[in-house]
Amino acid sequence: MSAAGGPRITTDNLVLCLDAHDAKSYPGEPTDNKQPNDASSRFTSSNTWGTYQTNQYNSNTYFSIGTISSVSGNVVTTSSNHPLRTFDAVRAQTSGGGINAGTNYLIKKLSNTTFTIHAYNSSQNGTQGYIRSDGYHQVHESIATDTRISINATSFPTMWWGPPHLPNTAHVKELRIGGGPKRGTNAMRIHVTRTVGVDGGMSYGVNVAGATQGDTVTCSWWARSSLPSKSVTYYTYWGSAAANSTGFTPTQKWQKFTHTWTASATYTFIQYWFQSADSAPWWFELADLQTEINKSYSTPYVLAASDRSTTDAWKDRSGNDYHVDFASNQRTGVSHYRKGQVIEPKSNAYIDFDGTDDLLNADYPIRSYEHTFSIWMSIDDVDSGTAGGVFCWGGASTYGRLLYSNDKKLRVSLYASPDESGWIYSSYSSVMSISDDTFFNLTVVSTSGKQWIVYCNGEQVLDTGTWRRTYISSGNTKIGLRDHVQNSDTGRARKYSSIRIHQEAQTSKQVKANFNAHRGRYGV
Repeated sequence: MSAAGGPRITTDNLVLCLDAHDAKSYPGEPTDNKQPNDASSRFTSSNTWGTYQTNQYNSNTYFSIGTISSVSGNVVTTSSNHPLRTFDAVRAQTSGGGINAGTNYLIKKLSNTTFTIHAYNSSQNGTQGYIRSDGYHQVHESIATDTRISINATSFPTMWWGPPHLPNTAHVKELRIGGGPKRGTNAMRIHVTRTVGVDGGMSYGVNVAGATQGDTVTCSWWARSSLPSKSVTYYTYWGSAAANSTGFTPTQKWQKFTHTWTASATYTFIQYWFQSADSAPWWFELADLQTEINKSYSTPYVLAASDRSTTDAWKDRSGNDYHVDFASNQRTGVSHYRKGQVIEPKSNAYIDFDGTDDLLNADYPIRSYEHTFSIWMSIDDVDSGTAGGVFCWGGASTYGRLLYSNDKKLRVSLYASPDESGWIYSSYSSVMSISDDTFFNLTVVSTSGKQWIVYCNGEQVLDTGTWRRTYISSGNTKIGLRDHVQNSDTGRARKYSSIRIHQEAQTSKQVKANFNAHRGRYGV
């Protein structure tokens, strides 16, 4: 079986896969999204989004639309220019003329002195924000079909006001099912409908709790836009305590944006993405909102709640749950990663060792002869005379190890007792030329004939021939450890990016293909 698209990689009998480039691997700190709920950050029909129209807000004060000249044919005519625009969502101060005070209505402007009144669609979850065949949004159906509220001139109200948090005015929300940056996830599209040079409002009013004065707050989101040169402003605010703001310019492709600031007060804050008007309608799309407090970096992706790390873990992507818990033995079958730091995935995503006593412990037992180990890593001080562990496997009675020694050489060692007490060492073999802090691939193939074949960057560098020692064990696999029994942590491999174990002896052709599939990540 091979992965679809791009270079082909063999995934047959894959039993352990630790990959810092995989979004679901979550290298590093656990995802601790402070967004109120998963629906708000991934956008379902239960989202709690709001928009903020500023056009007719008028500082929370009712305003006059002028003297009414006539009301005929459900058309209002004023004696002078009225201030209303199409898609305004407004309410009257008093009842009369078929209008109920406090009820929201939509306005359709016919001219500077005439307008009609239509039913306001209170749908606010984005499911009716799609564009109809006539070019109108579904939430504007009453305007699109010119379905007017029946009105008359008797006590027709002249004082009106536009409440600030009503969608479907200057902004229309559209829930884009399956339109998110990650396959199968959703996005929220904000249509900016105004073309008259009036900023229509802001978007998103879900409160984020947990910021204490002095905290470092990191917010991230994915965005794109129909106008690649149109700047959007991100704001956070609560009451009189303004948190922070930043401008960014999305393109027509999904991108992740991140903003970090220090909380100036203790508050629960609201987030806004402000989209200004333009000479033509445009849209801005948002997805995968994430807010973290006092994190050393922003988690690169927001996944479903079931995919988030609850511990500081590197997740096994083979489906066999041999996860590596960096913090403590909080999960059955995994150990910890001591002192190491985790670097946010970029071009070369990796787990960073200190070169002294860091290790990864995945409780995968080697229970058969045929295995293939593939590791992408880099080494500091490659010419040092001190041998360092790359990985070891097995248990207290039977185990093996792959060492990296001076002059760029490798050796495989096997220990078996009590039946075959003592060590067997492979002969040293020169490795292809590598440099300090440069990623390269080591692949070790164990055959059913007790033969070990080592490849570096897809080329064979060592063949042990048939060995007389056994090495099947119920123990686990440790990455970066030199000696399984004494726990001698003298590995000099500093950065591990990808670790894959297949329960089969891969051919040289498969090894080469897998190397070629990943070499582009590392510029090799």
